Amino acid sequence: MTPVRRLLIGAIALIAASVGFAAGRSLFRPKGAVVQPIAFSHKKHVQELEIGCKECHQYYETSQHSGLPTLTTCKGCHEEPLTDKPEERKIQTLAGEGQDDVFRKLFRLPDHSYYSHRRHVAAAGLACETCHGGIAHTTEPPEAPLVRITMGFCLDCHRRSGVSSDCTTCHR
Repeated sequence: MTPVRRLLIGAIALIAASVGFAAGRSLFRPKGAVVQPIAFSHKKHVQELEIGCKECHQYYETSQHSGLPTLTTCKGCHEEPLTDKPEERKIQTLAGEGQDDVFRKLFRLPDHSYYSHRRHVAAAGLACETCHGGIAHTTEPPEAPLVRITMGFCLDCHRRSGVSSDCTTCHR
């Protein structure tokens, strides 16, 4: 094979890899802002009322996914509105319409990646702030994750913690 031909094949491969990388990054990014149906205040619930994460995210210590609260969960404390705020009534309105799973995910995990809340929270003892930033201080739902989780972010943490950085640990 001539040097020009090898250079051409290398350039095509590099262009294809670059296009694939860019497409992958845009495909796994949420499509714009994530708007929640209820203006939930983590600050009010977590800091002021001292409600633990597992009260609303019931699987965060035991499963791969933390789970999103349902309106049934909210109604455990908010069966009747506690204030005259419209958001307070929205729980009852949505529940009255037969809706329960109304909250939307902020984080999207690529299909080829594996992450377990149980392994990171229960086994490793990571605080929520490690990956979720100052979520406990927010007075309304963020439209995007407060921390940008990338492969580099995870690898840096694994290296600092002295845990496996082997590809098959997180990629299936």
